[in-house]
Amino acid sequence: MSCPHAAGVAAYIKTFHPDWSPAAIKSSLMTTAKPMNGSSTSPGEFSYGSGHIDPVKAIDPGLVYDASKEDYIRLICMVLDEAKVRHISGDNSTCSKGSEKGSPKDHNYASLAANVTPMKPFTVTFHRTVKNVGLTNSTYEAKIMPNPRIYIKVDPEVLSLKTLNEEKTFNLTIVGEGFPDGSHVSAELVWYDGTHSVRSPILVSSVGN
Repeated sequence: MSCPHAAGVAAYIKTFHPDWSPAAIKSSLMTTAKPMNGSSTSPGEFSYGSGHIDPVKAIDPGLVYDASKEDYIRLICMVLDEAKVRHISGDNSTCSKGSEKGSPKDHNYASLAANVTPMKPFTVTFHRTVKNVGLTNSTYEAKIMPNPRIYIKVDPEVLSLKTLNEEKTFNLTIVGEGFPDGSHVSAELVWYDGTHSVRSPILVSSVGN
């Protein structure tokens, strides 16, 4: 989003949806992007992110992963102390303590990524909320573009939305037997209603201590 052309496309989307948040606009660009080929040394997500953006499709993404200022403050609290968070936010924001801080992987982002311990079985669950910006009375079905090295489950597998701006929450769980240090496994989640394909990259990275 810091690239000049991306900022221009974001402004273009804003002219059609002046009420959308920056997070919603970014989500629309990510989930409608076309996948590209990765390099020989890194998975696609590290080479090109979500893919080649399509401004026309991004105007009508169907669903968006939205986030508020408070959500971003909560995310920053996970990596910085409260004084630094307040310096960034410009207000008297407070940070939760201990386990209540949550995990960065549960920030309501349009992609899903996690680090796991090398050569150890793992189960990772993501919590996400999508907002209907497409059609009323929409039904989206979860489709997984799988990877044989991991098992992925979405709950629920079908989202039924009756009104615009209605929100639905789902969990996505990834189970694996573990892989060598430094390896990466990619997959995709697509919510499809017959018209819109809302694509989220999935990436699990094996990282040693």
